[in-house]
Amino acid sequence: MKQSACNHAMRQFYQTTTLHGFKYLCSKYYADRIGWLICCCASACCAGVLCAVLWERFLEVPALLTLHDLRSQQETVKMPLVAVCPPAETIAYLFQKKLLINTNVTDRLQTILNHVLRRKDTNKEHLVILEEILFKNNLTLPEALMRVVPPCHSIVKNCRWQSSIIPCGKLFEKELTEWGVCCLSRPDKLKIAENKISRLESKRRLQIAVQCSDQPTLNGCEFYTKFNGEEWVEPMTLSPGYDYLAQMTFTSVVDSDPDKLVDGTCSTADGYSKSRCVLKCKEKACGCSDPLRSKSRNEDSVPPPCLVTQMSCLRRFNFENITCKCLPSCKKVSTFLALESSPMNAFKYTHNEIYAGLNETTSSVLLISIRISGSRIFVVNPTETWITLLSSLGGVFNMFLGVGLFSALEILFLLFVRLPIAIRRSTEIQIPSSVNN
Repeated sequence: MKQSACNHAMRQFYQTTTLHGFKYLCSKYYADRIGWLICCCASACCAGVLCAVLWERFLEVPALLTLHDLRSQQETVKMPLVAVCPPAETIAYLFQKKLLINTNVTDRLQTILNHVLRRKDTNKEHLVILEEILFKNNLTLPEALMRVVPPCHSIVKNCRWQSSIIPCGKLFEKELTEWGVCCLSRPDKLKIAENKISRLESKRRLQIAVQCSDQPTLNGCEFYTKFNGEEWVEPMTLSPGYDYLAQMTFTSVVDSDPDKLVDGTCSTADGYSKSRCVLKCKEKACGCSDPLRSKSRNEDSVPPPCLVTQMSCLRRFNFENITCKCLPSCKKVSTFLALESSPMNAFKYTHNEIYAGLNETTSSVLLISIRISGSRIFVVNPTETWITLLSSLGGVFNMFLGVGLFSALEILFLLFVRLPIAIRRSTEIQIPSSVNN
């Protein structure tokens, strides 16, 4: 009786469904049923193969790479962050000049600071020496660096943006960075002069005259540039008495794939970088934050800064016993920098204002030039999304099986309503008959 009720429900479904060919499965002719069963199975197999092909293509994430013409969008091209930093040798000299230090450790101070500021693994004994110096002066490492490094107006002497001489005090501010205390010029500082830039300009130029020490025996300054989206940069050395030309081009790739936002394969947070995420993971494991880093704007809480002797945990940390889910940034920027140098010969006889008041034995002049014509901005636009995938799958199922939204509702109604009712009714009929027997 139960089997008869289920058969009746299935036959009624076959006769009324909108699925292709299924109404012939309950034909009174055996040959028709076999023939249409083969056709339905073949159609289902074809639909399965095509769905597998569509899914494989979706996983490959095909995308259209769009190149933006920067010549028509010059107002969007900005200078990178520019930082001028005193080298470790100069910092060691300033430590000895402005802090209380025992004479028996002065010969090792430069090596210690070079390892610490260059983020290298440092000997435990050297870290103890530096910690004792800081404790003796009642300072932390960032406080000591901020105290000994002179103000930016004495480091960056003269500045020229495009063709105009501008006060360096409006461009550079002293800040704590991953490489110690540096004088930083952020891109938004140059927005004031953007309206003076001609659309015919093919370059962005910032020229600065720098002097990190008044001692001719010491090295000059260090500098680095960083665009928003660059993962990691290292400072480059500027020797005193030389003119430098830094010609730069950049390539920016912005991934606008909305599916990646859903799947969590890249991060779109402003100012996010994978290297900083890895650093946060190390800080969480070590229980303290790197003293040589600035707090981001979107950071709510930061662990207390590490003591100098605790910095070895951050430098030697490995991820064997801990996992960090640090996604790559959806915006990737890479730069090419060619640095050329030439001696500053007879600059005293020139009328160029960038050389005004400089001492050729202790100063350097750096011209940073961003070539717009050689730079590229690419936007990745996906050709396959969840919407296109569902549309393609719907077309395949509809063509081979006639499965649409209403067909799916019919199948669900059969499985969860009609079949359970038929089974319940057959059971109710069987119970009285067994009682009568």
